[in-house]
Amino acid sequence: MTGQEPPHESRGDNGPNPPDTGVGMTAVSYLIAGMVVWGGIGWLVDHFVGTRGIFAGFGAVLGVAGGVYLIVRRLGA
Repeated sequence: MTGQEPPHESRGDNGPNPPDTGVGMTAVSYLIAGMVVWGGIGWLVDHFVGTRGIFAGFGAVLGVAGGVYLIVRRLGA
């Protein structure tokens, strides 16, 4: 009993997860996070300047552009 290892379970896969697991979710999260953060900053600017959604729209577009930049830069897509 001492020194025995438990049997290895064969799950049918080839070991650990491949390196590209979750890349799609990372890309989507970059886009959503950029849109929410920069859109929120634009909404704050709108609030203090007194405009109605101009800077929030610019911020959301800027956030999506930044998200695409991060996707290309970090993920090489």
